[in-house]
Amino acid sequence: MNIKKSVLIADDDLFVREMIGEILQEIGYNPTYANNGKEALVLFRKSESNLVITDMHMPEMDGMTLVDEIRKINTDIPIIVLTANSELSTTVEAIRKGADDYIIKGNAISETLPIAVAKVMELYELKMENRELILDLSKKNSELERLAFLDALTGISNRRHFDMVLQSEWDKAIKNRQHISMIMTDIDHFKNLNDSLGHKFGDLCLQRAARALNKALGRTSDFLARFGGDEFAVILPATSTPYAIKVGERMREQVISDYIKDPETQEVRNITMSFGVYGLVPDKSTEAKVLIEGADKALYKAKHFGRDQVFSETN
Repeated sequence: MNIKKSVLIADDDLFVREMIGEILQEIGYNPTYANNGKEALVLFRKSESNLVITDMHMPEMDGMTLVDEIRKINTDIPIIVLTANSELSTTVEAIRKGADDYIIKGNAISETLPIAVAKVMELYELKMENRELILDLSKKNSELERLAFLDALTGISNRRHFDMVLQSEWDKAIKNRQHISMIMTDIDHFKNLNDSLGHKFGDLCLQRAARALNKALGRTSDFLARFGGDEFAVILPATSTPYAIKVGERMREQVISDYIKDPETQEVRNITMSFGVYGLVPDKSTEAKVLIEGADKALYKAKHFGRDQVFSETN
């Protein structure tokens, strides 16, 4: 079924209105008529027109004002203005206001009008297609940007994202004179697990560790990332060292409670992790890497003194 498009025709001359309506009906349009700009604006707000054709000079509201008012409502709908040869300078102003084309009234209008309508409608369709393409591209770029910040294996943030967030939170802590803490953690004896049970089990361990660590975090502001290899890092904004230790202990217990099934042997196993905690109130004389170094040093001591524990490095 061929559905006709709707066109709103505004002209105070009945003969001109009907003549234009007949021309447009022949090329598949269903006309609605308005005697002046004010009436046309009321009809436009009520209807779903695909095209507007308006005379320049009408009582109550002229074509120039009508174009301006329509553009406040709809920036895209095609608008063609009708003009006489003597009004071309005014017509240029109407184009500036937002009209898409103009037609000079005269004997040739039955030929020029269909051409103008075809042109503005084609431009409109191209504009809509282009907008869809831009929207689709924007969505894809957003998705690519999101993926660029994710670790492919674990699904949590990667080192690149970690570095950005750390600097941002560090600057915020300096500005607000707030404590900021970090937890560094890795899987105990991960190399031995990988070597003895295979990389599939090693990858599964990393995935389950990320899930367990994330589950133990209590605030949306807490930020977990895969730092590298089997090492993970947590940024805890506005957090004192004693509270960060509690978070680390909660993480350690969550990891222990999460059993892992070996994909090769189906044997159920669990892993442990060691945690290093470090926090301070930074100032402009220090750099964010101090937080990483302190947490990393604490992690080394946690592993040195027996693993599967939370160790705090005091500043």
